Amino acid sequence: MTNPNPDRIRALIEQCWDAPRGAGQVALAEEAIAQADALGDEQLRFHARMAATEAYQRAGRPAEGFVTFSWCLARFDSYPERYGDQEYLLLWHYKYVINSATRFPDVPLARTHAVLDDMQRRYEEGGHSPQAVHKHRWLLAFHLGDRAAADLHYEQWLAAPRDGNSDCVGCDPTDQVRHLTERGRDAEAIELTEPVLAGRLTCAEQPQEILTALLLPYLRTGRLDEARKAHHQAYRAIRGDRGKLGTIAEHVYFLAVSGNAVRGLELVERHLPWLAEAPSPMVELEFAAAAALVLRQLAAAGQGAQPVHGTEQSIAELAEHLAERAGVLAKRFDARNGTLAQSARVAALLAAEPLVERLPLSLTARVGAAARRTPEVAAPPVVADLPDVPADAGLDRLLDLIEEALRCDDEPRSEALWQRIEPFTGAAGLTALQQGRLADLRGMRLHGETAEQTEHAWTEALERYTAAGDEVRCQRIRGRLGLHRSRHGQPEEGLAQVRASSDYLLAHGGPKDQAGALRRLAVALLHAQQPGEALRELDRIAGVGEPDPGARVRLQVMLLRAQALGADGRVQESVDAARHLIVQAVAEDQDEMTGLGEFFLGQGLSMLDDNAGAAAAFDRALARVLPEPLEREVRERRAVLLAGTPRAREVVDDLAAMVVRLTGEPEAGEEHGDDAEHARFHLSVALFNTGRVEEAAEVAEEAVHGADRAGNQNLADQVRHLLAAIHQRLGETDQALSYLDQLAANLDGFDNAAGRARVLEQAGELLFDLDRDALAATRLGSAAAAYRLARLPLDEMRARRRQAVAAMYADDPDRARQAVELADAAAAELPPGLAKEPEAQYELAWLALDGARAVAGAGDPEAALTRVRGAAERFRGLEAFGEAFLADLTMGEVLLTLGRAEEAERLLREVLNGLPRDSATLPRAAYALAHALMQCGRGEEARELAGEYGFELD
Repeated sequence: MTNPNPDRIRALIEQCWDAPRGAGQVALAEEAIAQADALGDEQLRFHARMAATEAYQRAGRPAEGFVTFSWCLARFDSYPERYGDQEYLLLWHYKYVINSATRFPDVPLARTHAVLDDMQRRYEEGGHSPQAVHKHRWLLAFHLGDRAAADLHYEQWLAAPRDGNSDCVGCDPTDQVRHLTERGRDAEAIELTEPVLAGRLTCAEQPQEILTALLLPYLRTGRLDEARKAHHQAYRAIRGDRGKLGTIAEHVYFLAVSGNAVRGLELVERHLPWLAEAPSPMVELEFAAAAALVLRQLAAAGQGAQPVHGTEQSIAELAEHLAERAGVLAKRFDARNGTLAQSARVAALLAAEPLVERLPLSLTARVGAAARRTPEVAAPPVVADLPDVPADAGLDRLLDLIEEALRCDDEPRSEALWQRIEPFTGAAGLTALQQGRLADLRGMRLHGETAEQTEHAWTEALERYTAAGDEVRCQRIRGRLGLHRSRHGQPEEGLAQVRASSDYLLAHGGPKDQAGALRRLAVALLHAQQPGEALRELDRIAGVGEPDPGARVRLQVMLLRAQALGADGRVQESVDAARHLIVQAVAEDQDEMTGLGEFFLGQGLSMLDDNAGAAAAFDRALARVLPEPLEREVRERRAVLLAGTPRAREVVDDLAAMVVRLTGEPEAGEEHGDDAEHARFHLSVALFNTGRVEEAAEVAEEAVHGADRAGNQNLADQVRHLLAAIHQRLGETDQALSYLDQLAANLDGFDNAAGRARVLEQAGELLFDLDRDALAATRLGSAAAAYRLARLPLDEMRARRRQAVAAMYADDPDRARQAVELADAAAAELPPGLAKEPEAQYELAWLALDGARAVAGAGDPEAALTRVRGAAERFRGLEAFGEAFLADLTMGEVLLTLGRAEEAERLLREVLNGLPRDSATLPRAAYALAHALMQCGRGEEARELAGEYGFELD
């Protein structure tokens, strides 16, 4: 520890009061205590412990606050004249102590009553309202399960007038809601909070605490949309705060009773590691009981054997472990209290049943629920007229016709022919060949729908053809079976079967069979990831001499070629082939093939990073008639491309449907791999870009959890970066910073230095915007160090310059000057070519300007003047005229500091006259000019200027 210094200790105490809650705030308080004790200054020892009591409470470590509170109270009673100005804060801390005492079973009940009595005495002696005293007597009675006493003190609490010792207008109603909810008075609880929520709650605990308290009333009164929104808004605010584990437990319980046990498991897995350091035994009890309820529900649903992520236990095992843990803690409280209230409470928690079947929480859950309520009804197939088919055509003739229609992929004609054929399927006396052809057709009609039934039908056809002695048809069906297996997870086995069939048909079949065999072989080779071989087989088709294959078959070969070229890495050739296909398909009036061509064109353009061209191709594809699975794929690919563009609004529904498809039953708990999390990420991007920021947060939370579970850190970190932007847009800056800090920690190592630097710089700029300048300087310094590791001197220079500005606003001139020196060193390392680029010239001009301000603040105005000279000209050379005025203004201010008032006056007058009338810099320029005039002995002019711009001269 450095030698204790009173000014340093006072600065630590002030920083502690201003710091965000958590371990950092506690560390500042404890350092202040240690240094004050070493110095032996009683005043500083007292003030450091007062700050520590607050820090321990805010950080969820109330037990440590008992000690500091008792120490301060004893000093206050011993020297009231010395610490009289701290009475208000001590009376406030009484509330912390009583609240916390109920949460530790080792604190004797008699001591809590004694503290309450002492609190009441001090409030009466000070002439304060008893409102806070009645509230805390209610709190103790509520904890003990003494309904009569709780009701009495509740009424007294409401009747007493509020004063400066009362909890804020959000926290008082929160506890009133808890009382009314426990009594089943849900409608009153909601009515009580409506005017409160309509106002602006600025307390650090609100509105997340009051929204959490309202979860059950909303749910039990059917206000499901309010319940959903309250859960998301409140949980977002507390998810990173270890001190809020008890509030998180309420959300876990809400998820259990709203039919969202899978979402509850997500929270349990995320926060279970915090349980070992729970703020109090009561919080430990509450989280353990709520988590056990969720886990028991999942076990009852058949998921008990599933492991809990981050543990070595299954869901069922952990459920019973946590239930037992909650029960043991409840008995400790009951032993202290002399009641059975806490054991009864835990038993009720563990036995709770869902209040609704299922409340869809996220956009994708709502889309999935709607889809289940209104299942899609398949459109009836289009059936063609058959004027060229005689009404008395026999089975063999009809079979010939339908085989030709299927070869040409004429679905309406083949459907119409099947309706004519179907009556024959049950007829007696059919030959083996006819039975084989009918089974063959059944397989073709089932193809793409039910893999098992298709294989069964074609296997039967093979048996019938074998019995009929038709080897060509046997080999044809073997080829189809092989291709079918290639498409359904057996590419190598299927390819071997297709190849053997093709060899036979090329030797013994006619031109139609030979061409069909080559087409099947090309497709099988594509499934086996041999696109070069597929292209060679496609080239052989022209030499077969197939008579009139039909427009659709010719176009299919062109389509296969485009697909094979793309798979072979010849993307530009694939794009050209797709364009040629589209021209031919349009000429042949083949709508579906035109759409397929546009689809493959879009795929190729996307691989060439022409996302705008790809999206346009997909748009054109969707304007055509496409089979349903392909239409869905086109929509999904287009949606991914457009999620981050101004057209994002068009694709939100497609992305939501994509997530539902990839997850099966939404939130049903099955593992679904990375694809679903990528889809969620793109959906959250689209929602963010359409202004639906809260929904974007919901979906992104699902995505980051799924990516973490799948071990895909790259995707998880992408989502975290998005979540930081989402929370920043929502004004939830602490959560945004939390995500940025986690992201920076994940991006460790040399390879990730540039990414880590960008994240740290983003966090630093956010802190700077929040006026948390010392922390901003630290983050920006870390960013600069990471940029240096990544060998990016221009970025390092910018981060150091910004660090200097932040340190300057944090009243740390030495640190600011050091940052400027490091920025100068980075500037000296700029490669000559880069240094001449406009971006670098702009940054160098800013370094001259901001460096001058920092150096002047460190007490060296001569060096500042040297730095800032020429900065304005640099900016003007880049047509950055606003920045040029700032540089001139800074130079004028430095000249004033040096006592060169006449030079300053001339320069500042030029600045004032040149600035636009609506410029935010105008008042600063007027103020500087007025001081220059005063130094020049022209006080009257200075006062006129001050009057014109509405400021007072020092």
